[in-house]
Amino acid sequence: MRQQRQPRGALGARFTRRSLAGLVTGAAAAAGGLTAASPAHAAFATGTWYVLEARHSGLVLDLTSSTANGAELVQQNRTDAAHQQFRFVDAGGGYYKIQARHSNLVLDVYAKSRDDGADIVQWTDNGGANQQWQIIDEGTYLRFVNRNSGKSLDVWERSTQPGARVSQYTATGGTNQQFRPIPVGAPSGDAPTIYIASDSTAQTYNSSVYPLTGWGQKLAGYFDADTTVANRAIGGRSSRSFIEQGRLQAILDVIQPDDYLYVQFGHNDADYSKPERYTPPEDYKRYLRDDYMAGARAKGAVPVLITPVSRLDYDASAGRFRVSFPAYVDKVYELVDETGVDMIDLSARSRAYLDSIGPAAAEDVFMHLAPGEYPNYPDGANDSTHFQEYGANQMARLVAEGTAALPLPIADHVR
Repeated sequence: MRQQRQPRGALGARFTRRSLAGLVTGAAAAAGGLTAASPAHAAFATGTWYVLEARHSGLVLDLTSSTANGAELVQQNRTDAAHQQFRFVDAGGGYYKIQARHSNLVLDVYAKSRDDGADIVQWTDNGGANQQWQIIDEGTYLRFVNRNSGKSLDVWERSTQPGARVSQYTATGGTNQQFRPIPVGAPSGDAPTIYIASDSTAQTYNSSVYPLTGWGQKLAGYFDADTTVANRAIGGRSSRSFIEQGRLQAILDVIQPDDYLYVQFGHNDADYSKPERYTPPEDYKRYLRDDYMAGARAKGAVPVLITPVSRLDYDASAGRFRVSFPAYVDKVYELVDETGVDMIDLSARSRAYLDSIGPAAAEDVFMHLAPGEYPNYPDGANDSTHFQEYGANQMARLVAEGTAALPLPIADHVR
């Protein structure tokens, strides 16, 4: 067994009449403000083979190619291979077994554990309660609750990386506990996916560094249940190194027509002290145009450029925050003028927000922590680039507001 996780914050989720009343009540109390019930529209059929797409990552459940008992469930890029195909078998009493096509084995909570973080594996069907799942329709997405433990199928630590393991965890309402059933061979449909290509300001972090949080980690909470946010942001990357390491290509390999590619770089591009990251403004512009924009459009997807989010950089003499990475902001504007690409000016939006609350309150947006304030930072922190959870929520809100202002269909999906 792996080390157990600490409880995590909840994101909003929809619950419908198919939910168990008691379970919904408990989850709502824990989440503190789930949205009202909506008509069910993630209906499934027994006998149909599905791929099960995680809402937070856009990846699908996968058992590699192993047919052995004990093979662990993970998430991977969608290929529709038999080891990514599952069907629901009625087990009676409102519960179902989830059977893998390649092995005919069923999903099983390892060793009948009731612990948070217990592994999900495939195993020979033995009729055990740890192999039976209640399927709760949350509108477009399903949640799977184990009969033995009462806990939900959950992508570990909200990881957005291919190969990340899947466990069981207390219901949080999080998008990493929501899975869209897509019939094998069918496209993802009209429901859009937003792929995020970015750096540490947007990436998804695990609980070992809480309250450190990226804005991409919180973005799904500002969109409706029909929208998937696949956050591929990763720390330390510039527009150039994200391409060189194959991370952009990994997105282009799976992005679908009418999906969206949100691109925010600049922080690491400007770091000339690190040659593996540094990207001059003219090269940054070229990469955005010739790789990100062109790559998305070649797949029928929509690129959206996002100017670099502001740092905690206050000009006391002027009484306002300075523009962070102005040369890179200017290059995004040039691309808008030259190509008509859609843009969210997060630089201006975040700066206006920080100006509105002032420099003292802005410290609570960033990772300015007093010694002992958080267990993960006994000596405190003085980081003017990265966000606490509260700050990441504010930046995600600004990105969502910027999305709502775009002349694109995705604007209609903002809550």
